[in-house]
Amino acid sequence: MFRPLRAGEPTRLGDYRIIAGLGEGGQGVVYLAEDASGERVAIKVLHARLAGDTEARERFLREVDAAMRVAAFCTARVLDVAVDGDRPYIVSEFIDGPSLEDSVREHGPRSGGALDRVAVSTATALAAIHRAGVVHRDLKPSNVLLGSDGPRVIDFGIARAIDMTLTGGSVGTPTYMAPEVIAGEPGQPASDVFSWAVTVGFAATGRPSFGRDTVPAVMYRILNAPPDLDGVPEPLRALLARCLAKAPQERPTAAEALHLLLGHDRTAPRPVTGPSAAASPGTAAPPAGTPPAGAPVAGAPPTGAAPAWDPTAVTPAGPPHAGPSYTGPTYAGPSHAGPAGTPPPGPPPTGEQPPGGSRKRSKLVVVGAAASVAVLVSVIVVALRWGDGGSPTASGPSATPATTTATTQSATPSVTARPYGRRVARATLGGEVNTVAVSTYDGQRAVLAGSTKGVAKVWKFGTRAGELATIQNSGGEETGAAIDVGEVDGQAATFRRLQNGGVVVSGAAGDEPLGPIYQGHQKIVYALAPAQVAGKTVVVSGDEAGKIHVWDPKTGNDSGPQPKAAGGDPVFGVATGTMDGHPFAVIASADDTARVWDLETGAMGATFRGHGDDVFTVATASLDGAPVGISGGADRLVRVWDLRSGQEIASFSGHTAEVAGLAVGRVKGRAVVASGGFDGTIRVWDLRSGEQLGDPLKVPGGRVYSVAVAEDAGETWLAAGDRGGTITAWSLGPASP
Repeated sequence: MFRPLRAGEPTRLGDYRIIAGLGEGGQGVVYLAEDASGERVAIKVLHARLAGDTEARERFLREVDAAMRVAAFCTARVLDVAVDGDRPYIVSEFIDGPSLEDSVREHGPRSGGALDRVAVSTATALAAIHRAGVVHRDLKPSNVLLGSDGPRVIDFGIARAIDMTLTGGSVGTPTYMAPEVIAGEPGQPASDVFSWAVTVGFAATGRPSFGRDTVPAVMYRILNAPPDLDGVPEPLRALLARCLAKAPQERPTAAEALHLLLGHDRTAPRPVTGPSAAASPGTAAPPAGTPPAGAPVAGAPPTGAAPAWDPTAVTPAGPPHAGPSYTGPTYAGPSHAGPAGTPPPGPPPTGEQPPGGSRKRSKLVVVGAAASVAVLVSVIVVALRWGDGGSPTASGPSATPATTTATTQSATPSVTARPYGRRVARATLGGEVNTVAVSTYDGQRAVLAGSTKGVAKVWKFGTRAGELATIQNSGGEETGAAIDVGEVDGQAATFRRLQNGGVVVSGAAGDEPLGPIYQGHQKIVYALAPAQVAGKTVVVSGDEAGKIHVWDPKTGNDSGPQPKAAGGDPVFGVATGTMDGHPFAVIASADDTARVWDLETGAMGATFRGHGDDVFTVATASLDGAPVGISGGADRLVRVWDLRSGQEIASFSGHTAEVAGLAVGRVKGRAVVASGGFDGTIRVWDLRSGEQLGDPLKVPGGRVYSVAVAEDAGETWLAAGDRGGTITAWSLGPASP
């Protein structure tokens, strides 16, 4: 089953050590590997023909992201996807066992309970795949592995990813293709059901249902002839015949097939008259109950104590120093922390609930490298303004658009031909970029980026700017699960989150910690942000258990009244600011809410419930002089809401995957919101009108984890960090004709 590595083959990919070869096919080479904890994984490295095309790699990474949402029901989970040089690779669970194809050819067809297990397990896997909005498109016996715990389906969603990446042709195996796919239509869930039936027929008889001679002959039979199901026992035969209907709408769904397999009227299946599924190939379907983009969603009334202020303005948190003139907090956005040594999981995917656990908590499982390994963590600091070491001056109050809508609305992106910005810099850190921020470093404004992988590199943005510093933290029990960047007392700072829930705050120049380790959390911290309370800097942090703490980074002690935990769901994002001189925090949570807290009293203010799903990121701004919250999450929408009442004002639609990062600012006097998503794009919105300004900005590394916006020398800059380890910076504004 294993083969030794050949000369020239990789011995390491990212955090994985390559042990042996497992196989090679039309898509790529599969290797057996180990992660840092010694856990075995399978890595598929895509063929070189996928290399060299940035757009193709972005499409590929987005499609595999969808496959990572599939619940682990009889499937080999996709654990990670990354790029080595120009070649993408996919990391999945290693299933130690032969394929169904090899087993049948060596030991003969299945019968009795063994056949039932193959049919039920593969139907269960297919139902889970479709539930996540993914279409397999290449289900066949070689993609069913017989592990010690039963059959597992592999390579789901990968065929579509490759098909979208290549410039021509369709990916799949003709022997197991559905008629509509042969006819040139895109694969759909009903196409997978057809392939499933041919696969199960092969397991029962040892031969494909439409023969295995020449490709043209097989395709002709699939299009025109009945299947050969001789030797398949009843009632399975009747079900397979139904699944092999020529018209996709006449086939049952995978869930219906599973229902029938389990004994519900298996001998007389009811006819299916409608479409077999609504999910589109390779695209995540919105979770049940999620309002469609554009549907009005009334904001929930505020709960708990009302804020102890009558807000008239929102200003960024932090001391009054010369800094970027953007609305919202000094530090905001999700902190995608996982156990030490893991890639940041980002906002958890929406998917089916695994058995034995709450839906919310199941989505927190980090499917990456093992949790116990300590990794190097680097922070790269790069100049924001090329060749200009001066700090900008503060430009006054937060943006106040002239009008606001009284009712919830969904903004439609404008149709434009050019992105709303000019890319000015790009650099690769390696690993995943955890957070980006803008602060002062060594007397000049700079972009800071925190990464979970610490191979320090020297690189430059353009011709007049380059790396200012690299900070490495390696080894030891104090190595953080992730390292965030932000600002303390007007200067750049780093925040290391430890496995045990502790947090260490240091200056960005690699100074000694500002104070003792904060140890108030018992669970790992997922999000944090600095704030100013009573004239001193505090840190607001939220953890996996939903606990929120306010503490002094210089003493390591709690500071002032502590917010009361609103529940046991994880905190994904924190933003801080002031309203009418009163400091507050907004907490984004896995309980589908964003909550406002008074940092002086610890009292809870308004609660926003408009998303109806996990909220991953929050920011604040001012609209018509009134304070507003801006939030994004699993429903793929950016929502604007009243910080005082919790009522929704507007929603902006356009992202095709979860919204993971938000930043606010102004471009030539226009208030804007930048949103980064798991679709690999940053979209810039007019806060007043909801118009999407220009085409989306794109990153090379798939998911966008964090964005930051700042003004400097008359220009507005946007920086974004992505899962591929890249920082990209743009100068915002209409593109020149």
